[in-house]
Amino acid sequence: MSFDFLEETILNSSLSLWDLPTKSKIRLINVSENLTYLVEANGIPQSILRVHRPDYRSQQEIESELIWLDRIQSENLIATPTVFRGKDGARIQNIKSPNTGRMVNLVMFEFVEGSNPEADDDQSELFHSLGEMAAILHRQARLWTKPADFFRQHWNLEAIIGDKPLWGKWHDAPGVTGEISSILSRAEKHLCDKIVAFGQSIQNYGLIHADMRLANILRNNDHLTLIDFDDCGFGWYLYDFATSVSFMETRVDLEELKHKWLKGYRGIEPLSVNDERLIDSFVMLRRLALLAWVGSHMDSDEPKKLAPFFAHESAELAENYLSSQCVTS
Repeated sequence: MSFDFLEETILNSSLSLWDLPTKSKIRLINVSENLTYLVEANGIPQSILRVHRPDYRSQQEIESELIWLDRIQSENLIATPTVFRGKDGARIQNIKSPNTGRMVNLVMFEFVEGSNPEADDDQSELFHSLGEMAAILHRQARLWTKPADFFRQHWNLEAIIGDKPLWGKWHDAPGVTGEISSILSRAEKHLCDKIVAFGQSIQNYGLIHADMRLANILRNNDHLTLIDFDDCGFGWYLYDFATSVSFMETRVDLEELKHKWLKGYRGIEPLSVNDERLIDSFVMLRRLALLAWVGSHMDSDEPKKLAPFFAHESAELAENYLSSQCVTS
């Protein structure tokens, strides 16, 4: 992963593209696929600035993400951050990097009060709500006639574990050697067989958030806001459950979280027993994607922390999956 880093002085000057207090300054709060900054004025949060990595999303893809966000808000479906338009009325602003001459896309979002749920807490009721939230989005995705120029990537098998996967190959991640590689390869073949047989249809495949993990949920008392639609694209609807348990797959209460999610989902949209049987295959698929992500993002703090044990844990999950069709033991 590489970033065309911009000096903070340049990004601070770019704040004039929006109608913000004159003393607004940025503070880096997250480095992942993009750079995320908190915009503050006199210590008071104003908004969130997302600086896009030039080679990750095209302007058309970003605009499509924002169109979906607008649609979700206009239909009052779930809580999501508002996108702030620039002074010129555009949702996407551009600045040129003085280092490379490349144009960099910027998007400004509403600052939302709240905090991420703690992974170690009892999340059973939260997952009931996440199931409801996913079902609401999936129903909207099935019914919505998208603009002709709407374009987002597909989170299919080719994009996740194909020859040129978006996040790299899991085989190249730290710790993937010998028996671990063998176990993961067998799990990959098994889940591929199952998912190919499952197929793609309007009922099981469509526009999804694709990253509904706890880091993208803000909770303010009982109010939940879903953020960061940057990975949204076309994929299997069940993949949204798999993303919601990202980095949590080894929890002893994973089956309970799955049950709660399904109960919440089925309160909004139907989900067949046959579909339910595929959930663990998608959890295993997501785990392989995350393993690849760790390997291709070793210049970021979180992957560095995960690297020493993530491959070994992934192999344990794969053994469970192969023996019982369930990632938990």
